[in-house]
Parts: sequence; C-alpha cells; structure tokens
Amino acid sequence: MDAVRTAYQRAMRREDAAADYEKSSPKGGKPSSLSGDTRKWDSVPILLVALITAGIVLRILNLLLDASLWEDEVFSVALAESPLIDLLFAALRFDTHPPLYYVQLHLWAAFGDSDRWYILNSTLLSVAAIVAIYEACRRIYDRSVALWAGAIFAVMPLQLFFAENVRMYPMLAILEIGLWYVLQAMVRDRHASKGRLIAALCLGLAVTLTHGLGFFVAFFLFLHAAIRLRQGAPGRDLLFLIATYVVVALAALYPLVIGAIRQTEGIAGFDLPTIGIHLTLTLLGLEFPWPTIAGFLILPLLTLLPLSEPRARWIGGALVFLPFLVLLAISLLAKPVFIYRTLGLFLPFLAISLALYADAVFKAQTIVQRIVVSAIALVMLAGGINYTMSFEKRGYREIVAAWEASSPADAVIMTNGPSEFWAVMRYLNNGEGRRSALEIQAPVRDGMLRIKQKLEGMGAASLGLFGRLNYAQVGGRRIYPYLAEDVASDLPAFWILNPPKANCILAEAGTGTGVSDYQEEADISLGGNHLTQCRNLRL
Repeated sequence: MDAVRTAYQRAMRREDAAADYEKSSPKGGKPSSLSGDTRKWDSVPILLVALITAGIVLRILNLLLDASLWEDEVFSVALAESPLIDLLFAALRFDTHPPLYYVQLHLWAAFGDSDRWYILNSTLLSVAAIVAIYEACRRIYDRSVALWAGAIFAVMPLQLFFAENVRMYPMLAILEIGLWYVLQAMVRDRHASKGRLIAALCLGLAVTLTHGLGFFVAFFLFLHAAIRLRQGAPGRDLLFLIATYVVVALAALYPLVIGAIRQTEGIAGFDLPTIGIHLTLTLLGLEFPWPTIAGFLILPLLTLLPLSEPRARWIGGALVFLPFLVLLAISLLAKPVFIYRTLGLFLPFLAISLALYADAVFKAQTIVQRIVVSAIALVMLAGGINYTMSFEKRGYREIVAAWEASSPADAVIMTNGPSEFWAVMRYLNNGEGRRSALEIQAPVRDGMLRIKQKLEGMGAASLGLFGRLNYAQVGGRRIYPYLAEDVASDLPAFWILNPPKANCILAEAGTGTGVSDYQEEADISLGGNHLTQCRNLRL
C-alpha cells in the first residue's frame, strides 16, 4: 500500500507541476525550507520577517493610540457583559451572527472591562492568526511559503482594522486557517483519517457558529477539499468527508434562519462605484485614496496572478475568486451580503495564494514578476500605514461625557437603537448604568411584533427576548433605546443622540410622519457623533 501511495503522489506532483513544493515523503513529511542556492535568498526572509514585524507593530500602535469603541463594538461588549444565558438569548434577539464569539468575549471579560482590554482581545487574536497562517503553510508547504503568507497577511490593511475592532473577525481567521490546514493535510496525504475528520468537524462547527456567513466559508473549504480528495483518495474517505460536512451544514440552519428574517448589510444593486469602494476597503484598507477605482485596479493583480501558478491555482480560484463572484451574485439576486467585511472572510486564502505565487516567482528569478510581487506587498504595507495614520473610530465616550456635563440631573436622552443605548449606559456616570442586554429594549413592531406574539402564545414570554423595561434610569436621568415621540410630547426638553433626520424632528411612532413642534436649543459634535437638545414648543 505504501508503494502504491508513493507512486500516486509522484504522479500528482508531476500533474501539478510543483516539483519545488512536493518534496515530501509518502507519509506527508516536510519539504526542505528553501531550495536552490540559499545565499541568493538570504535577503528575502529578512525582508519578510521585517514585514511581519511591521504588521505586528502597527497592530500594537492601533491598540495604544485609539482605544475607543464604535457602534458594533459596543454591541459586542454589551452582549459579553451580560449573564451567559442572557448573552445567548440576546444574540438570538438582536444579531445576525451566532453567539460563539460572544461567549469567548464573555470569558475574556471576566478579567477586565476597559475599552482597551476588549480591543486587546482582538489584537492578540490577530497576532495569533499570523502565527497560525505561518505554521499551517510551513507544515503544508515549506518555510519560504510560510514566511510569504505570514508577511502578506500581517500587512493586509483590513486585517489591521479587524485587529483593533471588538468583533469576531480575528477569531474567525484562526478557525478558518485551522480548518483549511486540516482539510489540506487530507488532500496532501490523500487520506481522511479519523482524527482529522473529528478536527474538521469541530473547526467547521466553530467557523459556522462564529459569523453569520461562516457557513459560507466552510462550504467552500469543504468543497475545495472534496474535489481534490476525489482525485486520488479511497472512495470511503470522500464519503466520510461529505458526512462530516453534512453535520457542519446542519449547524448552518441557525445563521440561515436568522439571516432570512433580519436585514443584512451589503450592496443591493449593480453600482460600480460602490462595488469599487468595497473592493478598495477589502484589499487596500479604509481611507485609501481613489476608493472607487483603486479596488478595481488591484483586484486583477491579487486574484488573477496567482492563478498562473499551479500550486496557487486551486486556492486562489476556489477560495478567493469564486467566493467573491458568488457573494456579488447573491447580493444582486437575493439578499445584500457583498460588503468589505464579508469579503474579508476570505483574505487568509488570498494571502496563501499570493504567497505561493510570490515564492515561485522569486525562486524562478523572473525580474518583472518579482517587481510586481514586491510592489503588491509594499502597497499593502502603505495601505496599512495610511489606515493607522488616517482612520479614527467614532467612539462614544466623549459625547456621553459632554452630555453628562452639560445636561441637568433629570435630563432625558433618546438614542437610535440598542448599540447607541448601550454606549450611553456604558460611559454614563462611570458605567453605573450597565446591565443585561435583554433588560431594556424599545417596544417591538412589524415583523418582530408578530414573532413576539407567537412566542407569547407558546408560553415563551418569560425568556425576556423583548425586554422588561422601555427605558433605563441612571440617577435622575432617563435613557431611551429609541426615539419615543409619545414620551417627548410630555417633556419640556430632551436630547437626541445622532438624530436620523433634521435636528429635533422625530418620526411619529407607527406612522413615519414628521413632527416639527420642537426647536433646537443646543448642539454638540464630538468624535463623529452629534448630540442635539430639543425644546418642546407645545409646553
């Protein structure tokens, strides 16, 4: 059997035209780290290590320079600081994403609760993702490819954004890389062992239950592995892999059902400038110049060039290019999902495909292609530096402090939904108002009201999915998680955080008609937030 396997692997190596890559033993031993005259390549590893170091330094700088939380981050923290049972129900009630990341953050919150402490969680996970992609590529390929993958991934501007955001993306990257490694090891050895199948099952479930589109990533990873495994592994190994994926797919029912009833973010029409902006955000980072066209210009270099390298072709095609096209098609034909954060889910595989291409062209000493690869790495580094220097979060600490200082002790403030409400509660009076994410909610309406009525009919009202109170009381101040016109009509004055319309114009509950019996008295703008005091002219 070993002889047969050896003969087959050699045939596959010739077919894939990957002589430098496939120097492993029949059992999947490790290839040599650098081929050829290593003296010619001493400078390349040094430069790649420098890029990895630069990526880590930029992550640390972002952690130290900007420790504020914006809307989605406040959402994450509010869920994480809730009791565990409330956390699980709150994720079901408010979010399109499954709760696994919030559970992890809940455990992290047991050791600290400052803004920087929460951001540190993402920063450390992002650094761990660099280590994970390096180690996975080292085991599957060699040290040279691993250095390229780690360097490219480290300086990807969007990964810097993920590293300073209290969201699930760095954790998901680690899980994705781990799942890719396990499946790729099966492909390399043409054998799906029991241990690897169990690992693939656990990682596939974790990916699916971490992000609302984690099941989408898992699908392409398993599809890629199944197609490759079908080329030479025993039939039963392929069946075992398919059976493993079926279990993972069952877990996808959670995000699919939630996503079907909730509004999702993304491009809803074929708008080329907007598509270009999201490509630029994905590939070159936030605040990059010429956003409507820069993404289109670099997209062919990042996605099509690796397709010319046999080792990178499968990964670049099946795990980058095809998912991008499918996401765009889903957005245009079914439900908006094409957005830079969603595209960012596939960046680890873009880094790997680029690493394989870069390693090949540098070893082949092709001058023009080496210049192109170097330019790509430098543009990404420039995008990361530009992001670090230019991007500022829209935090809430300053605006809440300004409201506390300039409003009377019995002031009333109205916010636009749970995230802004939780932000006020987090920073008001040194966080005195923090409480479970399920405790206080706006009255529900429309489709959510129908769900509430059905749950109550089934005797599930005690779950607290729709809140116990409509507003919070902190000292003498009242904070509302919605724009309550019925409440405002009885108040001589009130405040609005980030009014969705013109200042002091509310939407009358249930009708959407304008109410203009309020006059602006004061206006405060800080950190990208807008706070308006309104005087009731009817009183």
